[in-house]
Amino acid sequence: MKADTASPLVSIITPSYNQGGFIEETLLSVKNQDYPRIEHIIMDGGSTDNTLEILKKYEGSYNMRWVSEPDRGQTDAVNKGFRVANGEIIGWLNSDDCYFDISTISNVKGYFDKYEDADIVYGDAVRIDEDNLMLYIIKVRNFNYNYLKKACFIIQPAAFFRRNVIDNFELDVNLDMSMDYDFWLRVAKKHKFQRVNEILAIDRTHKGRKLIARKDDWVREASHVSEQWRQFNLQDRICSYGSYGVRSLQALIVLKRLYRRGYNFAFNMRLGNVVSTIFRQLDPRK
Repeated sequence: MKADTASPLVSIITPSYNQGGFIEETLLSVKNQDYPRIEHIIMDGGSTDNTLEILKKYEGSYNMRWVSEPDRGQTDAVNKGFRVANGEIIGWLNSDDCYFDISTISNVKGYFDKYEDADIVYGDAVRIDEDNLMLYIIKVRNFNYNYLKKACFIIQPAAFFRRNVIDNFELDVNLDMSMDYDFWLRVAKKHKFQRVNEILAIDRTHKGRKLIARKDDWVREASHVSEQWRQFNLQDRICSYGSYGVRSLQALIVLKRLYRRGYNFAFNMRLGNVVSTIFRQLDPRK
């Protein structure tokens, strides 16, 4: 697609370390976007698997650049990416996640035009497994800061922010598991969040994922972050956040469109059996 210089540049930051089993689909989900001006910055921490081979394979095929060097971990890698990003809109996409539809970035740009007072736009996500099978849809809540202090409901790859956010904030390098949660809490003190009713990203679960492989560490760190901000009051008790039942109904409506091929997936996602997917969607334990 011919570049449109009138469109703002969108920078996508991908931290990477030994995710050769998934990173190709991450790259494709950016490469296949129909938005004309994207820079994809991969900050690799010195991978020893086939990650670098895959990165070299896609060099020159779209506006992607990468660096592979030792770092202090995922948080440091994202911060390094923020510092070299040139875009007016920023996305953070981990090397095992993907964007959902080929028009995701175009739609995000449209939402920023629509919500001129919002600095962060975030939406829903689809949970997939290591074989690209869709498990269920993650419907997120409308933004409420009091509830955010209780639990992180923002799906990190489905959140995008204006340039001024990273001009004001970086991730806390002392955090290894809940750096995004801490980031949202600090950013929300100064910037406005806007939820959009659209699937924006793919959130992949697999046995090597830190939130699974190191679940106890994640719970401990997330609880520590929450405790620093938690201040309950009457408003917390009476504010309506949307019920599980309503969000489940909304998810089922989206599932209907998915199975009727109402989207153009940005990578090779598999839908699987519709009945099994509905049961997974309605399972409150997910």
